[in-house]
Amino acid sequence: MGHNLFIWKTLEDLLIELRKKDVQIPANILEDLRTARSLIELSYSNGASEETVTKTEVYLTNVEAYLVDQAQRVFEPATVTAWFKRLQEGNMQVVKEETILPKSRFVSDVPCDRQWIRIETDSKLSEECVLKLATEWHLTVNKQDDGRLIVHGQLDDVKAFVKQIAAKFA
Repeated sequence: MGHNLFIWKTLEDLLIELRKKDVQIPANILEDLRTARSLIELSYSNGASEETVTKTEVYLTNVEAYLVDQAQRVFEPATVTAWFKRLQEGNMQVVKEETILPKSRFVSDVPCDRQWIRIETDSKLSEECVLKLATEWHLTVNKQDDGRLIVHGQLDDVKAFVKQIAAKFA
């Protein structure tokens, strides 16, 4: 899965370079690149199903074919070769997920009827303090793999919790 993110980032960089050369990128190519990114993030947050990985690779291949074709028209052969090399490296190397994967924006394990907030703890706002205040407002706290906390519950309780945190630490 890490190689898909590496390839996505390489394609994004190539797209930026093409735009600097005033190449117009069709909306469907931009949409395919966005969709690939969303599928990559989804596969990291929930574990990748074979179908998700396959769809991601289809979108990336579509974007790659278009961008490489445009690069061959705009750039010198040496530049195009360098881009090919970067893409091949992405296909062959296994990238550690933690090194380039952004923090997940997807939240799982929160009931649909609940409101939630994600909190990063630090030296001022400790995990114990968040847990104590969440308990006072009858909220549930889930700890994510990256150490951030998801606090969820009824809307009014979450609002009151946020106001109390803001007043205490502002």
